[in-house]
Amino acid sequence: MIKITASHYGAVVASILGFAILTGCKKPTTDIGLDFAQEDLLGLHQTDTLGLRLETVREDSLETSHLSTAVLGNMEHPFFGLHHASFIAQLRLSAPDIDFGSNPVVDSIYLSLNYTGDRYGQLGPQYIRVEQLVDTISLGSDYYSNQIISTTQVNLADPAFQPVLLNPRENLFIAGDTVAPEVRVYLDNAFGQSLLEANSSIYDSNQAWQEYFPGLLIAPDPNGPGQGAVGIDVLTGLSRMRLHYHSDTDSSGTYDFSINALSPRINLFTHQWYPPFQALDEAYITTLDGSLQAGVFSGAGLKTRVQFPGLSSWESERADNRAVHKAELWLPVDPYYNDPRYPIPSQLFILSENEEGEAVPTPDQTSIGLAING
Repeated sequence: MIKITASHYGAVVASILGFAILTGCKKPTTDIGLDFAQEDLLGLHQTDTLGLRLETVREDSLETSHLSTAVLGNMEHPFFGLHHASFIAQLRLSAPDIDFGSNPVVDSIYLSLNYTGDRYGQLGPQYIRVEQLVDTISLGSDYYSNQIISTTQVNLADPAFQPVLLNPRENLFIAGDTVAPEVRVYLDNAFGQSLLEANSSIYDSNQAWQEYFPGLLIAPDPNGPGQGAVGIDVLTGLSRMRLHYHSDTDSSGTYDFSINALSPRINLFTHQWYPPFQALDEAYITTLDGSLQAGVFSGAGLKTRVQFPGLSSWESERADNRAVHKAELWLPVDPYYNDPRYPIPSQLFILSENEEGEAVPTPDQTSIGLAING
């Protein structure tokens, strides 16, 4: 439902609210925009009969190469379908010119991935794959959520330590010790030994290291179990690959390879939709009629396009000196889909389209003196 209040003078104010799976509309009452109306309201007019056309649109891709959070996990959403979140990250030397000593031997090597606290769905252990990239990626380049990045196809994760717990609220218990929550993915010791035995020149600088080791793909096994996903910190340097070793000169050495703000990184997402959105799995279908039901899903998933086919006619019938005081679009959620296990977002973001069909901010986001939501 859209409600427009107009008079001969005033300012433009607009707001939008909407969530998850959107259905039919019940007219609400608010005071947004009335502060701009004249004291004499005799010239004030309103309408709530402007027609809408809704479509669910499959997102083609999103630019995901400069984000502070990665997402990891398989999730099955009961209303939307199966969703797969993985990420790519380049590792940086915690210090150059490392000397592992004489006859170094690996004790263990693992990924220690710091949680952001974000969580999605029902969390539990999942099988995690770790694969080395074939080519390096660049911090100055843009990469997208559907990017195809070549890897060696060799899983570096140690199967003896699988599956991996994904839950930012659960401590780990390792060798009798309690460890604060993190995603701990143990890697094959043979891989760790290869790093110890590599030519020392690769540790001279980050550039030399990245030419030798382009980065990692970290992903849930697409054929493994999973009901949820977690947020991973890829900005602060608290996520890392840690190598434990000993040598003739050091009985207990440790070295970290960090993921931080200088690390190129990419979030990757894939989706397999359930009805009524299942047709969007077909590459040639990008939109579905949303007159009865429309959906919004994050991670380069779904968005809802709202069109106003009668708006031009409505505009042409108004006086030239009129102004809109209030324009509200209400898109309520069907209570059936408000499952507390998969909470709906508290806010949605709205963009408009220019004549070229490109997404651009709405006027109240960029105009001086105007605030979103009036």
